[in-house]
Amino acid sequence: MDTPGLQDVKKMYEKLNYFDQYGGSVILFVIITIILILLVSYCFIMIQSQPIIDDWPNQRCKPNIIPFAGFITHPDGVSAMEYTSQNFTYCVQNNLSSITGAAIEPFNYIINIFKSITGQMDQDLQNTRGMLNKIRSFFQNVTEEIMGRVVNVTVPLQQIVISFKDLISKIQGTMTAGLFTLFGSYYTLKSFLGVIAQFIIAILITFAATIAALWAVPLTWGAAAANTAVFVAISIPMVIVLTFMTKVLNIKNNLKVPKIKCFDKNTPIKMNDGTYKKIIHIGVGDVLCDNNEVTACFKLITRGSIMYKLGTVIVSDSHIVNCSGNWIHVSEHPDAIKYEYNEPFLYCLNTSNKTIVIDNYIFTDWDEIYDTDVDQIQKNSGIKIKTGKDLHYYLDGGFDGSTKIKLANGSYKDIKNIEVDDTLENGEIVYGTVKINGNNVSEQILFNLGNFSFEGGPNLAICDNKISVSSTLELKHYSKIKLNENQNHNLLYHLLTNTKTFNIDKIRFYDYNASIDLFLDKNREKLLSIKYV
Repeated sequence: MDTPGLQDVKKMYEKLNYFDQYGGSVILFVIITIILILLVSYCFIMIQSQPIIDDWPNQRCKPNIIPFAGFITHPDGVSAMEYTSQNFTYCVQNNLSSITGAAIEPFNYIINIFKSITGQMDQDLQNTRGMLNKIRSFFQNVTEEIMGRVVNVTVPLQQIVISFKDLISKIQGTMTAGLFTLFGSYYTLKSFLGVIAQFIIAILITFAATIAALWAVPLTWGAAAANTAVFVAISIPMVIVLTFMTKVLNIKNNLKVPKIKCFDKNTPIKMNDGTYKKIIHIGVGDVLCDNNEVTACFKLITRGSIMYKLGTVIVSDSHIVNCSGNWIHVSEHPDAIKYEYNEPFLYCLNTSNKTIVIDNYIFTDWDEIYDTDVDQIQKNSGIKIKTGKDLHYYLDGGFDGSTKIKLANGSYKDIKNIEVDDTLENGEIVYGTVKINGNNVSEQILFNLGNFSFEGGPNLAICDNKISVSSTLELKHYSKIKLNENQNHNLLYHLLTNTKTFNIDKIRFYDYNASIDLFLDKNREKLLSIKYV
């Protein structure tokens, strides 16, 4: 019976496989075999080395030669192992190039097919382009031929139209010259008849004065009676002729200064700070009582005005004053007393409240604007106007003080230096000058009217038929350039004339009153009736 130790040894060997038992022998056998093969191969190759060296290009890449290439032969300066490595690399690359060439041959074939196809497509595109170019050239030639024929027809027609237009222009020029000649003759005749009318009136007045003197002396009553009979006989037909000339032919024997609505220069007006200033010393921007800002100041000629004293206020007869809630002329006020007045100039204001309070009397300012007028102005102007201050802001208009005005004697003055009673180039008499607050108007503008440019406030009334608008408010944007704030003028200037118009350069403007009258139905039609040709 086996001992316990022997049993354990048997069990251990029973679990071992073949490799566990003989692995070392197998490995040793393999190593010895490889060594023997290498030795045999080496001996064989070395024995055959010379034929191999002679045929080295064909022998160097054989499998049995590659491992011993360096031992068979190698260049000077290169070890056997280095040359063996170099030979191995050469053989691998040589074999791979031949294999790769064969492998990519199908791809080269496919690429050549695509190349052939694209070449054919390119040729087809070139042929198509050539065909389209021929079509384009054909249509171009046809179009040029058609256009040439059209031009051959239209050029003579154009020459005919130009000749016809030139003829019309000549006719228009001739008719215009004739019309102006006719108007000139008419105005000349009208002026001549006016002189005659004035001469007749002067004769009748002189004759009447002579007759009155004769009646004043009892001894000459006989001559007075005889002259009276002659006077009546002469005056009746003369009155008929004068009536016809004034009513039918609208001939005036002289130009009258419009009714002036103004105050004596020493009229005291209460300021917003409680002090008083004479109206002659009040300037634009001053603030009267009740925060009533002065927007414009007027200096006017007294001639033609009848003056009244209302309380302590010396004022012209046509000025409007409030009496028991109604607006009436000063001459109609129950407290008004006619006043003998010899001063040459009167003064007035425009204000933001459109009223002037003096000595407990409420007067309108120069514009004579009422509540219903504000609504009408807003409607006609299309501008949102609610207060008198809005009227000044949007609708006041004046000229830069350096604007040149031509006088009757041919000299020029800046508008700021024009004096009351100056006579302008067309015989207009300046009966009033106006200073306007330029700081509180909506904008100041450089206006361009053809070859004439000027600077001023937003609303300047134009009465010239060469200009298609009645106010600079209506000018297109390219005719006006808004001035920068630092270019604005503190004071703007305007005029009042007996003709209601005056010239600046070759352009005819309405005077200051038109700035508001343009938008009042009661004044607009009358104003536009004097449109200057």
